[in-house]
Amino acid sequence: MPAPVPADPLATRGAALDAALAALDALAELGETVEDEWTYVTALADAGRARVRAAAGPDPAAPLAPDRGHAVAAACEEAARITDPHRAIDWLSTLPAVVELALGVGPDTAGAPGARPGA
Repeated sequence: MPAPVPADPLATRGAALDAALAALDALAELGETVEDEWTYVTALADAGRARVRAAAGPDPAAPLAPDRGHAVAAACEEAARITDPHRAIDWLSTLPAVVELALGVGPDTAGAPGARPGA
C-alpha cells in the first residue's frame, strides 16, 4: 500500500514528481499481480515514469501553485485507493495524463513551465 499523500498541497515540482512516482510504483506493483499482463504493466509503468519526469521539468525546486499541488496530491490519493489489479493497470496510463494536466503540461498549455516543446 502506498504512503499517504499529505493533506497540504505539494509545494514544489519535485514534491509532485516524488508523489507521482510513488503512486505509479504502487500501481505497477498491484498491476504486476496479473501474470498475463506483466510485460505490458512493466512497459506502461516505464512510460508513465518518463511522462511524469518530463512533466515535472528540469528544476525540482521550482515552486508549484497550491491548486496544482492539490491536484497532483488528489490524483495520487485517488490512485492509492485502488485495490483491483486491472483497475491499477488502467490507472498506469491515467495517472501520468492527470499529472501532466495538473502541472500545466500539454497541448493547451504552451509556454507553461514544463510544457512540451512545440505544444
